Amino acid sequence: MFLKKAFEGFQIARLADGYSPATLKRYEGCIMLLAEFLNHPELEEITIKDLRGYMAWLRTDYKPKRFSGDTSPLSGASLDNAWKSIRSIFGWAANEFDIPRPDINLERPKYQSKPVQPYSRDEIARLLKFCNRAGGKHNYLRPTAKRDQAIIMVLLDTGMRRGELLRLRFSDVNTQEYQHFYSLQIRSYRSGRKSTARVVYLGRAATRYLWRYLATRENPPNSDPLFLTIHNRPLTASAVKNILIRIGARAGVSNVFPHRFRHTFAIEYLRNRGDIYTLQRLLGHSTLDMVRRYLALSETDDKEAHQRANPGDRWRL
Repeated sequence: MFLKKAFEGFQIARLADGYSPATLKRYEGCIMLLAEFLNHPELEEITIKDLRGYMAWLRTDYKPKRFSGDTSPLSGASLDNAWKSIRSIFGWAANEFDIPRPDINLERPKYQSKPVQPYSRDEIARLLKFCNRAGGKHNYLRPTAKRDQAIIMVLLDTGMRRGELLRLRFSDVNTQEYQHFYSLQIRSYRSGRKSTARVVYLGRAATRYLWRYLATRENPPNSDPLFLTIHNRPLTASAVKNILIRIGARAGVSNVFPHRFRHTFAIEYLRNRGDIYTLQRLLGHSTLDMVRRYLALSETDDKEAHQRANPGDRWRL
């Protein structure tokens, strides 16, 4: 069976297992590129040498075709995703067709994760400001300002993922339980492997921004998506990403993307002495691994703050 044909069966199996379409789209890009690199081989003919050659080509000679036009080499994380895709499809094929796995000794790419950089207070303030203003010569009020400000504050105050934000419905907003604070019910995604059902909370400021946005929606059904386009269609993942990129460009804030709000929420939570177990539940993580990364960053903050403020040095004793 050709590799390209085998991927169809792999995709069906993984969808049944609860994998997200976004994850499978990433796998598809890697496997179709592998098929093209190897000139569309039979699944059983692929060797460890072929796979090593493919990974080396990705690292040194492949020029990505990105939406931005950037053709710089793949990041370590992207190479790691390629390795995961290969491992996943050949693991499935070994069980499905009882064939040997050529990927067993394929070495995983080594790379350093990029340091997590939270937003500063000033950056968030600028993003909120430029939701409303076009910037430059055109300084008109934007019709989507209240929606975009609500999106920023919900992401910042809850640490929810972009996909979780897009699954919010009007019925998921609880305006009654807490007098001046809203809470949100996050829906799990399919099997709940990555996105677990949970309740998250908004502070006064985020509640105010969300209330302003909700006031622009006239008696929507409870099943309606919470956030819509200007043409009253559900927002997509790429739309949210592009909205934030454009706001960042107007505000002069670099590296604006949805998941960075999650990082900021987690680090600020720990900086203000929140406990890691509650943070794990609020973020919907199944393990403490990622939370420990955030904790290490917050402890670095403590060390730097002590170096700046300790009395022994400050009083020059």
